[in-house]
Amino acid sequence: KQWYQRRVREGQFENTVMEELGGIQDACMELKPDYTPSISVVVCTKRHKQRFVVKGQRGEENMEPGTVIDTGVVAPNYMNFYLNSQQAINRNSVTVPCHYYVLYDDNKLTMDMWQMLSFYLCHSYARCSRSVSYPAPVYYAHLACASARARMCAAFDWHTLEERPTTDEIERKSVTNPFKMFYI
Repeated sequence: KQWYQRRVREGQFENTVMEELGGIQDACMELKPDYTPSISVVVCTKRHKQRFVVKGQRGEENMEPGTVIDTGVVAPNYMNFYLNSQQAINRNSVTVPCHYYVLYDDNKLTMDMWQMLSFYLCHSYARCSRSVSYPAPVYYAHLACASARARMCAAFDWHTLEERPTTDEIERKSVTNPFKMFYI
């Protein structure tokens, strides 16, 4: 199993791996005591200030989709790389490459394998006929979370953080009226 996540800052990496990975491993053990799948954790973010261009016939141009930067400007203490997976929408815009950090890897994939897998997953998003900037599982997770939040807000008439229901209230309501989630 590979797991991509976005919007995690570098200072949160250790916490993300320890808490969320531990939760996934515990959930697998609850399913079946001897179930220990290989898990990899990858964080991808576009919230950085790095921009890369190439010198072309018309001056500075966007780099081609599929371009990877994995030396020089990457963080030395993580397996990480920048990947430009999409084409610029117009000539005047500058593409922002996604920065990938491989934080945990039971699958023992090489850097090249992570780069290819990430690039291919950017081409598998069903809502778009072109490649997108994040791997498709990240977009689908975002849709699932948005759907869950909308259903929670509707079920509990929840509009502000102060009105947020307790865990017990959520569990009681979930048992009596299970939330059905659909997204396309």
